Amino acid sequence: MPTISRELEARLEKQKATRKFIDEFMQKREEWKEHERELMEEENRRILEFSHQQQVREEVRMEEAKKQEQAMAAVQRKLAEEITQKRSEAEEMDRIRTELYLEEQEELERQKERMAIEAQLRRRLELQSAHKDYLELKEQKRVAERQEEEEFRRMMMAKFAEDDRIEQMNAQKRRMKQLEHRRAVEKLIEERRLQFQREKEEELEERKAEEAAMRERRVIIEQERQRLLREHANKLLGYLPKGVLRDSQDLELLSPEFKQQYQRRKVDPFEEL
Repeated sequence: MPTISRELEARLEKQKATRKFIDEFMQKREEWKEHERELMEEENRRILEFSHQQQVREEVRMEEAKKQEQAMAAVQRKLAEEITQKRSEAEEMDRIRTELYLEEQEELERQKERMAIEAQLRRRLELQSAHKDYLELKEQKRVAERQEEEEFRRMMMAKFAEDDRIEQMNAQKRRMKQLEHRRAVEKLIEERRLQFQREKEEELEERKAEEAAMRERRVIIEQERQRLLREHANKLLGYLPKGVLRDSQDLELLSPEFKQQYQRRKVDPFEEL
């Protein structure tokens, strides 16, 4: 019996020790859980605090960025306004320059027209004066030629008479010899007239050749002018001086787009573009 009692006591002690161990383990486990919970709460608090700080920093950064964007937008608006103003001023200056240029070109064209009219009047007066001088010179030349022919006739008759000693002949022979001399002189005079006529005809042919060459040059110049119009007039719409386009035939040389814009810009299609 005593042996059974000791075994029972030992078993109870062992159970008691086991329960105590379990109780201590559970208590430590609870303490560990509490500690872990406190650590977790502290970690969460730190995370929340860090997140709050990050949010505050982000809000501050966004506010600063917004201010910078607003400042940049204000600067850009100011620059855009300045650029627009400068562009407007430049366009206005270009418009003024263009108007001044066109006015200068119009004045130059008017001066050219006045000079052309004056030159035409001078040429007309010069031609009238030259024609008058020509008629006077022609008359003087005709008189001089007649006098020269008479003098030539007299000299040749005298020479032939001297050569044949007409005064020593009888009257009939003298008349025959004088007639022969007169015919010879008239023949010489006619030959001189024919020579003068040939020279005049050659001069006339040379003048005709010069006039034909001038006409050919004018044709070449006109062809070159038309070529330049076809190649460059489209680029110069708005800047062509008055008189560049002479008539509707010049307008037909250009593109349909040019003619449409041209007719929209001008009522008179041959004024300055």
